[in-house]
Amino acid sequence: MLKIINLVVVFELDFFEHQIFDLIYLLTTCCSIVMKPKFIFLTFLLASILTACEKNDLQYENEFERSHKAWLEFKSMSGDTYCYKVTGSTWTGSSWLTTIYVRKGEVSQRNFCYTVFNGIQRPSRGWTLTDADELIQQTGMTQEEFLENFGYPFQEALEWVETEKSLGTKGYSPASPLYTMDDIYATAKTDWLRKRSDAQIIFETNNNGMISAVGYVPDGCADDCFNGMHIESIEYLY
Repeated sequence: MLKIINLVVVFELDFFEHQIFDLIYLLTTCCSIVMKPKFIFLTFLLASILTACEKNDLQYENEFERSHKAWLEFKSMSGDTYCYKVTGSTWTGSSWLTTIYVRKGEVSQRNFCYTVFNGIQRPSRGWTLTDADELIQQTGMTQEEFLENFGYPFQEALEWVETEKSLGTKGYSPASPLYTMDDIYATAKTDWLRKRSDAQIIFETNNNGMISAVGYVPDGCADDCFNGMHIESIEYLY
């Protein structure tokens, strides 16, 4: 049994991080057979070491934990029913807004609109067919040609709503993914906030302590390089 433990310990930490559950399961199985307290202690010690290694890989670890706590408090108060707004933009002169509605922990609706399209501000009334006719001239196509080439109306590219039965059907859009806030915090921890030597990592919490910006920009990248989310607001749904 001691030989098994020694073999496990000499493995590299990278292997530990990817094989944590297998290793712990193996050691726990061995412990249950031998029934000796020192082996149980070694199992939990290994788990603690691996957890510490994972935490050390997270940029803004303390800030993330505080923000996650603020989110859990909001989640409890809201009954996991809320909406949040995500902004996006491109260097070519367009920007957009996605609103995600979550009820009881499940995404129920997604709204999207270009707030600026090729430098043209969205009217307060929303994009109309007349607006679409004027904007599509910039593409050198007619409405009919656009529909034939892309399979959806140009006006629908500018603004749309997905309800529960149609969620995820607008795959051509730059809209934010169908994430809940739990999904966003999980992705921040496992991807966006992982330490990188070749990128600038961003983390802001201007939504009452909850995430307002999270992600990274690779070094040397000049245009549209942000990987992550800018969250404009997080609000209760009643």
